[in-house]
Amino acid sequence: MPKVNREQLFEFRWSIPSVQKQKELALNLDAPHEEIQALTALYRRKRIALEDLKKSLLQRAFAGQL
Repeated sequence: MPKVNREQLFEFRWSIPSVQKQKELALNLDAPHEEIQALTALYRRKRIALEDLKKSLLQRAFAGQL
């Protein structure tokens, strides 16, 4: 396994965005997250509605109402 000596490690540089840029990036990540949450909730409601419809149709079919 290769190793890095201290001098090489301490010479390594990277840039960190400003606090303002970090806040902007966080806002850009929050919007899709909220949209995903809304779509997930919609999917759950529609799935429940379809399950209810299926139960209702089966009930009517077995009762001879179809």
